[in-house]
Amino acid sequence: MIDLNEYKKTPVKLKTHDGEIHDMTQYELGRWFCLIEAIDIIDKKATQINASRDYNWVKPIALQKYIEDRTGSMLFEMDGELNLKECITSSEHKS
Repeated sequence: MIDLNEYKKTPVKLKTHDGEIHDMTQYELGRWFCLIEAIDIIDKKATQINASRDYNWVKPIALQKYIEDRTGSMLFEMDGELNLKECITSSEHKS
């Protein structure tokens, strides 16, 4: 089992392409990744069923539950796949 407290203490610096630095913990970064993943899942499902994007049908509690349930496994995946020595973010969306 993952020790979440250890991830809450591990600092991560995110640097934008403009050179701006954002500080957070590895735990916070993992939760952001979970939110992004959840939004991607919702978008794919909405596209699949041709859901109207005019109606606000996403439930915040469901998103929160997904993030809480997924955080531990996301942190485990981050350990195996990311080099957290330097992380550069982008404010521009590139497809």
